[in-house]
Amino acid sequence: MREDMDKVIVERPRRGGGVQGDGRQWRNSRERGSHLGMTQGYRYRKGLNENLAPLRRWLHKQVHRPWDKVYAELCSGIDRRSTVQAHIFEHIDDFVEREAVLRDGEVWVRKSWWRSGGERVPLRDAAHVELFVHPATGILLPNRLRRQGRQQEAAKRRQAVADRLVIDAFTEWHRIDGCWFEVRLAPFPEPQGDSARQDKRFDVMRGCLVTRSGACHVMPGMSNRPVTYARAFVHAVAKRQLSRREVRARLGDG
Repeated sequence: MREDMDKVIVERPRRGGGVQGDGRQWRNSRERGSHLGMTQGYRYRKGLNENLAPLRRWLHKQVHRPWDKVYAELCSGIDRRSTVQAHIFEHIDDFVEREAVLRDGEVWVRKSWWRSGGERVPLRDAAHVELFVHPATGILLPNRLRRQGRQQEAAKRRQAVADRLVIDAFTEWHRIDGCWFEVRLAPFPEPQGDSARQDKRFDVMRGCLVTRSGACHVMPGMSNRPVTYARAFVHAVAKRQLSRREVRARLGDG
């Protein structure tokens, strides 16, 4: 691994410096008349903005090597005592599935990076997995079935759009298992802090709690059909099955 890997990974400036909540001019104005802390008055705080492309390329070059040796080499090149550099280790799982398991001789991995829990799918259905550590041999291997999985995901998204009809800004029709449903949507509140990003709302179409960021992802709905909405940062608050007369009135025989 290149000696300056830690520098090329963290060479970007931190995000958020150009976005001020109430404005620096307001913070320093005489009209404000009181002292304001350094972290107050900013809607968006700065966040880490690593350049992870070198790390990704390096990991792909380590395929067919024992993962223990790859990880040891990575640890030797990045100082985990540094807060910024230690944060890089949190992104290893973005590229490498390290918790794969064997089930009936087949490799199974986590269903998605952003969803917690122990739900797993076969490797052939995991389009999000680039590299994985084989649970039996401990060798770092590429997911050669990833392209096939991504094509399947793209087909599901196209089908989801075909089974969706936008009525107005917060009303959509969704066809699931041949039946049409009217879905009422509601927007997520604007985030006002770190805790607001974890604010959850129950989505009646998806049948689970979703966050503001999670609402933008394709999520499984009924019969494993992906549920997507035409707008971002919304969730379904109500749904009702449409009658054949209502469907014919708008769609005709379709």
